[in-house]
Amino acid sequence: MGGDAGGNALVGRRDEQQTLAELLARVRGGGSGVLVLRGEAGIGKTALLRDARDRASDLRVIALSGAESEMELAYAGVQQLSAPLLGHIDRLPGPQKNALRVALGLRDGAAPDRLLVGLAVLSLLADAGAEKPTVCIVDDAQWIDRASLQALAFAGRRLVADPVAMIFATRGSQADPALAALPDLPVGGLSDADARALLSTMMPARLDETVRDNILAEAGGNPLALLELNRALPPAQLAGGYGLVAAKPLATRIEQTYGQRLRELPPQTRMLLLLAAAEPTGEPAWLWAAAARLGIGADAGVPAERSGLVTVNTRLRFRHPLVRSAIYRHATQPERRQAHAALAEVISGPVADEHRAWHRAHATDAPDEAIAVELVESAERARKRGGSAAAAAFLAYAVELTPEPFTRGERALMAARAKVDAADPAAATTLLASVARADSELLDAQADLLRAKITFATNRGRDAPPLLLAAAERLRPFDVALARETYLEALMAAMIVGRLFLGEHGSAAAIAASAMQAPPASDPPTAVDLFLDGLVVRLTQGYTAAVPLLQRAVRQYLAEEAAGTADPRWHDITNRVLLDLFDQDTYDGLNERQSEMLRATGELTVLPAALTTYAGACVTSGDFTRAAELLAQSDAISVATGAPPHRSIQTYLAACRGQEQQGRQLARETIQEATARGEGSEVTVVLFSVAVLHNGLAQYPEAFAACLSALEYDDVGMYGHLLNEMVEAAARSGNTSAAEAAAAQLWDRADASGTATALGYAARARALLGSGIEAEREYRTAIAELKRTPLKVLTARTRLIFGEWLRRANRRADAVTELRGAYQMFVEMGADGLAERARRELQAAGEYQRNDLGHGSVAALTTQESYIARLAGDGYTNSEIASHLFISPRTVEWHLSKIFAKLGVSSRRELRQRD
Repeated sequence: MGGDAGGNALVGRRDEQQTLAELLARVRGGGSGVLVLRGEAGIGKTALLRDARDRASDLRVIALSGAESEMELAYAGVQQLSAPLLGHIDRLPGPQKNALRVALGLRDGAAPDRLLVGLAVLSLLADAGAEKPTVCIVDDAQWIDRASLQALAFAGRRLVADPVAMIFATRGSQADPALAALPDLPVGGLSDADARALLSTMMPARLDETVRDNILAEAGGNPLALLELNRALPPAQLAGGYGLVAAKPLATRIEQTYGQRLRELPPQTRMLLLLAAAEPTGEPAWLWAAAARLGIGADAGVPAERSGLVTVNTRLRFRHPLVRSAIYRHATQPERRQAHAALAEVISGPVADEHRAWHRAHATDAPDEAIAVELVESAERARKRGGSAAAAAFLAYAVELTPEPFTRGERALMAARAKVDAADPAAATTLLASVARADSELLDAQADLLRAKITFATNRGRDAPPLLLAAAERLRPFDVALARETYLEALMAAMIVGRLFLGEHGSAAAIAASAMQAPPASDPPTAVDLFLDGLVVRLTQGYTAAVPLLQRAVRQYLAEEAAGTADPRWHDITNRVLLDLFDQDTYDGLNERQSEMLRATGELTVLPAALTTYAGACVTSGDFTRAAELLAQSDAISVATGAPPHRSIQTYLAACRGQEQQGRQLARETIQEATARGEGSEVTVVLFSVAVLHNGLAQYPEAFAACLSALEYDDVGMYGHLLNEMVEAAARSGNTSAAEAAAAQLWDRADASGTATALGYAARARALLGSGIEAEREYRTAIAELKRTPLKVLTARTRLIFGEWLRRANRRADAVTELRGAYQMFVEMGADGLAERARRELQAAGEYQRNDLGHGSVAALTTQESYIARLAGDGYTNSEIASHLFISPRTVEWHLSKIFAKLGVSSRRELRQRD
């Protein structure tokens, strides 16, 4: 293609140029590609990007670059990307369009979820690529603001079938975590031969071989270092080797050579360059207006351009990113303040208030309450646009500029909270030191609470519960509502740590005992109040006494949810309580509503946990296909955020399917991961899954061992369900006393709860421990009760063990009825391991059953393909499917072509018919 003709011959970079040329060719052919160039400053990344841009003259090229002084301005990088594509924004799906416009400051609205902005960036690039193959070039990615880099990386990970390439260049040997999952190309130093060739092309004087070797050793194969040595030092010094500067970092040495050239420029030219370095948006109107305010004319740019440091046309562009940093670092503090002050006076536009406040903060050298207030206001605007890192940066500057100690302490607390939201707990902890200097018991108590929350967020467990308890007790004299919330958070943290907590102090029971001293609840009590009181009773007085309180707490939470006032922080605790109460119907409905609400509102950061929880409900109800789809979506978002996926529900799914090898492996890995995170409650879920797996496969001694281990700790939410598994495992493995003990506890809980699930469990336990007509009656009661619940897997398992019991009682016809019913249920669910057990039992009863396992129209499809096929068959458009799966519409089209080929269909209508 003609677009490749513009490439330049870069010394020693033939392989890198070839890789980039192949990437561009892939885009020309309608494919996608992403590449991250990594290397030290001056190594040639920018030259390679420039070369790629020259080769892409037939493509749409969107170029953006990071700047150190712009790192904390929210979505500044996305703004650079969007500027040439503004006409495409209105074509985006509604939620994406709104999120992007809010992020760019083009409209007001609630803070957009950062992953929704990432999806908007993906759609924007995909739409641009559909119009004309597109290359997005991102230089100095290490200085792109955090929110933008996450959005760009999100898009890059999801480019599959769109004619779009993304090329990042970042400094350092290790890629930013946001870019870590993308293909990379390390750019190292030139070989000795290439470095010598480059040096010989630029040296004006003949060099002694020893001096040449010294220069090459100093440069270390860095092309920019070699180029700048020639520019910075006189021929005589180079020839003798006396001008070489050693023992300093390479980037510093390169910046020093730029500094020498800067000193040769006229003062007004240096100030013009400083203005450009201080305002990284590159907005020419702002630059020249600020220059005019300082009495600097357009002719001041001529010496700078002549020096080779910049190019000047409508915009002033730096020859290399190190030029910008050299200019700023070589300026004096008064010069920097003068530049920032001039820029603050002239800035205008959609997000001008934030830029103006930023420059005013850098223009002062003393505390200034007026500027601090501007920074606080700018932080709020940035937060509303989804820029948590920017909000935190504004607030941190506000702390420095606040003169009054108490107000400074308040703002330090605000800034610390913002740093936590921006995933910077270390900076948050540092800011909390300023709170102590405010000399306020209330602020100190709130700081203790935040420290405890930081500990819980970063180390998920063991240290957090006692810290949260201490914070709650310190808050009691000042804020009753916050103190009670903090007691509940301490209980929640302790329940998450669960069985992994070492010692007594800080365990859930110990915290519940301390929480008995909490101030009385408000009147009328909130869901928080009722949950706290109910859990305190649950952990100190026992299950039966707590049930009425916990049922009331659930009703209050559901009322608050319906009114739109429920605090999402307490969703997890509501789930645990619902499981503890055996209220499966309410549990399933709540989690379906929660996942759909979060999806609809674009709250993708918290969506993975909701999807995983709802997937667990789908497993229990036998909808394995839906569960697998939800888990795939959850994993996709977790990968995008860099969060570790919680795999306990994957283990549960494998267990209910009867996949022994996969279930065992997942259980081992998940227990190891959960233990490392300090999440004992996750370990309990896995042990429960192991018990389900082995009970389902009639491996009763293994199931008994798992139950015995799990029941060592009273895990709120799971304990009652483990009792049900224990009764079966113990009764069928000959451990009658253990079965009777578990059944006695289960019966007490069933009497207190009264739900169909609890009554089904209780009848099942009586059947397993009974005999004769009584056992048969209890089996039929258990099946009838369980059919009233969503517990389809357990219903089928109960029919299976009832059928086995009937066969052993020589009641062949009745046994076949139950076994065939169980077999059909297992086949419909896709529980192949359990279906095979039922099939063997049918054969033992003298009934031939054809093996129906593994058949079905979608057996050849992957989980993602099955989901796409179902959505397409239900009438969803490609754009709607793309939004569900966080991919582009063209990628959906690519998947559909594969689905049609696998299933032998040619239209969505045929998909509906096959379904």
